[in-house]
Amino acid sequence: MADPVVSVVIERTSNLLIQKIVFLKGVRRQVERLQNDLVRMRCFLNDADQRQDEDERIRNWVSEIRAAAYDAEDIIEIFASKVEFFTKDKGLVTKLTYYPLKIVSLNKIGKEIESLRMRLKEIADSREEYGIKNLREGMTTHGEELQRIRRSSPLNEDKDIVGFGEITKSLVSELLKGGKNRRVVSIIGMGGAGKTTLAKKVYNHADVRTRFNCRAWVCVSSSYNHKETLRTIIKQLNPMTNELLDMLERMQEQDLEERLYKDLQDKRYLVVLDDVWKEAAWDCLATRAFPDGSTSSRLLLTSRNLDVAVHADALSKPHELKTLGEEDSWQLFLKKALVHEANAVCPPDLEEVGREIVRRCAGLPLAITVIGGLLLGKKELKSEWEKVLSNFSTYLSRSQNGVSAILELSYADLPANLKFCFLYLGLFPEDSVISVRKLIHMWVAEGIMQKRDAENLEETAAYDDVERLCRRNMVQVAEMTIDERIKSCRVHDLLRDVAIRKAEDENFFQIHDTRDDKISAKSRYLAVHTLSRDKNYFGSSTPPLRSLLFFNIRRYGEDISLSFKSFRKLRIVDLENVEMGYDLPEGIGEFRLLRYLGLRRTSIERLPHSFGFLRNLQTLDIRNINRVIVSNFIWKLESLRHLHAYDIMSNVPLKIEGLRNLQTLSRIHFDHIMHNDMTTLTSLQKLGIWVDGTSEIDKLCTHLSEVGSLKTLHLYCLEQPQSLAGLSKLHHVTALKLFGRGLRTLPPDFPPNLSRLSLKETRLGADPMPVLEKLGQLSFLKMKDAYEGSQHMVISRNGFHRLKFLELRYLRVDEIKVEEGALRRLQCLRIRECYRLEKLPEELKHISTLDKLELVDMPKDFIRRLDADMVSSVPSFSIF
Repeated sequence: MADPVVSVVIERTSNLLIQKIVFLKGVRRQVERLQNDLVRMRCFLNDADQRQDEDERIRNWVSEIRAAAYDAEDIIEIFASKVEFFTKDKGLVTKLTYYPLKIVSLNKIGKEIESLRMRLKEIADSREEYGIKNLREGMTTHGEELQRIRRSSPLNEDKDIVGFGEITKSLVSELLKGGKNRRVVSIIGMGGAGKTTLAKKVYNHADVRTRFNCRAWVCVSSSYNHKETLRTIIKQLNPMTNELLDMLERMQEQDLEERLYKDLQDKRYLVVLDDVWKEAAWDCLATRAFPDGSTSSRLLLTSRNLDVAVHADALSKPHELKTLGEEDSWQLFLKKALVHEANAVCPPDLEEVGREIVRRCAGLPLAITVIGGLLLGKKELKSEWEKVLSNFSTYLSRSQNGVSAILELSYADLPANLKFCFLYLGLFPEDSVISVRKLIHMWVAEGIMQKRDAENLEETAAYDDVERLCRRNMVQVAEMTIDERIKSCRVHDLLRDVAIRKAEDENFFQIHDTRDDKISAKSRYLAVHTLSRDKNYFGSSTPPLRSLLFFNIRRYGEDISLSFKSFRKLRIVDLENVEMGYDLPEGIGEFRLLRYLGLRRTSIERLPHSFGFLRNLQTLDIRNINRVIVSNFIWKLESLRHLHAYDIMSNVPLKIEGLRNLQTLSRIHFDHIMHNDMTTLTSLQKLGIWVDGTSEIDKLCTHLSEVGSLKTLHLYCLEQPQSLAGLSKLHHVTALKLFGRGLRTLPPDFPPNLSRLSLKETRLGADPMPVLEKLGQLSFLKMKDAYEGSQHMVISRNGFHRLKFLELRYLRVDEIKVEEGALRRLQCLRIRECYRLEKLPEELKHISTLDKLELVDMPKDFIRRLDADMVSSVPSFSIF
C-alpha cells in the first residue's frame, strides 16, 4: 500500500458507516457511493506504490487522495455527531424543535459529499496527466536496487569488529554443542545492528570450519526468490562447471529442491540464511530442501523479525543483537574514521565533535561504519568533522550503503495499520520513554484498532501491535513488568528519523520544535515541542487537526489560545506536564469528536460543566497532584473507557452508573462508589477506590461482588479502615493492590482466585510472609516499602507453591530466609533498592525453575558478597 494513512482512513470510513447508520438516514446512499469511490482510489494506490519514493508528482497525487479521505471521514463523523445530539435521549418536543436544524444539516452534508466526489473524480482523471499508468512495467524499485547492493557474502569479513566478543563465543558454542538432530541458531536485531557482520565472524570461525566440512551462505532478503536461493546454495556445494549452470537454469523448483536435498543428505552441513524476512521463506526451504537427519547439521539464520526466528526453531532461543554501548561505539568509530593503526587515538581537538557524531549514531554499527568511512576520506580537521555533524542525516541518506534506506526496508515491510502506528511514534520527542498504556489509548482513540471479538477489545489489539513492532525490531522495549509485559518503549533515533521523513513525505504530521516554525494549514497531527510566547502562533491558519500533543513544555502561564470552534475535528489532545495557570474554559465542549484528553500534571483544578457534551470521549486522564473539582457530568460520557485520576472532588456523589464502555475507573472515593449501581458498568475491569477509617469494606465487597467483569481492585488507604474483612466475596477479582500508609495490618481474608498481589507503601509491622505464602492461587507478588518490621522475613517450607514472579523493593530487612521446598515454581526474582539486605537466600540455588534474577540499585557491598555458584546457576542474571 502506497499510503498507510489512506488505507486506514478508508477502513475507518467503512466502520463509521456501520456504527452511525442510524444517524445517516437520508444520506446513506451518498455516503456509500463516496466510500466506493475511495475504495477505487485505493486500487490506483496499489500501483502508485512502486514509484512514490522516486516521483514527486505521484507523491502529490497520493497526498490529494489522502486529504480527500480525511475530509470524507470528518464530514461523516461531524454530521453523525450533530444528528446524534439533535435526536438522542431527547423528548418529542425537543426533537421537533431540532428538526429544522437536522434538515439543514442533511442538505449541507449532501452538498459536501457531492463536492468531495467531484474532487475524487478530478484526482482520478489526473492520473494520466501525471503519468500514473502501467507503473509496474519495466521498472525496479529503490528497495529492490538496495537489496542487490546489500546482498551479503561470507568472503568480505569486516576485521574491525567491536562489542561482539561474548555473543560470538555463545553462537559458536551453540553451533558446536551436541545433538544429532538438525537445529537452527538465530541472530535477530534491527536493520544495521551488525547481524550479517556477526554471522560472517561465526561462519569463518576456525572451530566452525573444522566441525562443518559442508558449508553454504545465501542472502534471502525481503524480495525472496525460492528458485534463485536454491541455485545459490547448490552452486556453493558443487564444482562450478558450465554443465552445472545450464542444468540449474533448466531445472524446475521441485527438481532444485530434490537436488539440494541430495547434496546435503548424510553430510554435517552448516547453511547461513542471511536476512530472512518471512516465515514463508523459511518454510519453503526447511520442509523440502534441508535434510533433518542425525548428522548434527545446523542452520544459522539472521532476521529483523523475532517471529521468523521462533518459527524456524521454537526450542532454540534467538540471540538478540543490541546496539553498541558508548565505549564500544567510540572504539568502532576510531577504527573507521582514522588512519588504521594498532591503537588509533583521536586528536584532542576532534574528540568532542567525534563523540557527538557517535552519539547521533545511537549505537548502530552500520551508521558508525558509514560515517567513519566518510570521515576517513576527509582531512582530520575540526571544520570538516563539524560539517559532517551538521549534515548528519543527509550524509547517512546519501552514503553508498544508504543507512536510512536500509532502515526504511523495515518500514516498507510493515502492514498498513502497523505503518500508521509506527509513524505516530515519530510525534514523540527524541529519546522519549513512551508509556505503552498511554500509546494504546491514543491508538484506540485514533480508530486504527478493530475489536476482534467480545473478549478481545481494541486495547488488546493495540498491545499486540506494540509487541509486533518490538518483535520486528522497529521499536525497542524500555521497561518490562516482572511478568514480561511491555511497560514502556522507545524508538531508536535513526528509526525515528525514518518515521519523521516518511510522515513529512506523506503530510502525515508536523513537529513544531523551533520558535520560528510555521504551522502548516494542512497539518492533521501536530506535536508541539517548543511553544512560542506569541499567542497567535497558529497564525491565520486553522489546520484540520486530529491530534494535538504537547511535549517538554513545563510552565506556560498564558492561554494556549486554542480556538475551540476552529479545531472541532480534534480527536486527541494531550497537555501532559503543561503547567497551565488556568482551568479549561467552557469552550472545550465544542470538541464533540474528542476521544482522548490528557491533563496529567497540568495543575488544572476544575473541569467545566461543558465536559458533558464530550459524548465520544474514551480516555480522560486527570492525574494531578491537587484535587480536581468535577461537577456531576461523568455519567453523560457514554463512550468513556478509561478515567484516570488521583483525587476527584464533587459537591454531590458522582453518578457513574450506566457507563457500559467503562473499563478503568481509578481513585474514586468510597462514598461515590456506594451511591451507584456498579452492576451497570458491564465492561469494568479495573477499579481504584480511596478508603478511610469510616469506610465499611465488607459492604463495599458485597456491593462489588456482582460486578462480574471486575478483575483488578486497588484500595488506597488514607487511614486504617475499621475492618478489611469481606474481600473473600470477590470471586471475580484476580489482582489486588493495597496502597497507603494507613494500612498497618493485612486483611483477614483475600479474594479466593487472587493470582496477583501488590503491597505498596503500607506500614505492616509483622512479617507478612506467613499469611501471603498460603494464598493458593498467587503467582505474582510485588512488595514496595511494604514492611516496617526489623525482624527477618521468612518463607517457610512449601510456601508460595504457585508463585512465579516476586519483586521486593525498598524493604528494610537485613535477611530473607527461604526454607527448603519453598518457591518451587519461582521463575523470576527482582530485588530493588533493598539497602539493608546483606545477601541472597541460600535456597535460591536449589530452585530449578528460577530463570531470571535481577538486582537493581543494590549496594556495592551486597554485589561483592554474591555467591558466584548461585548466580551462575540462573540462566539470566542481570545487575542494573
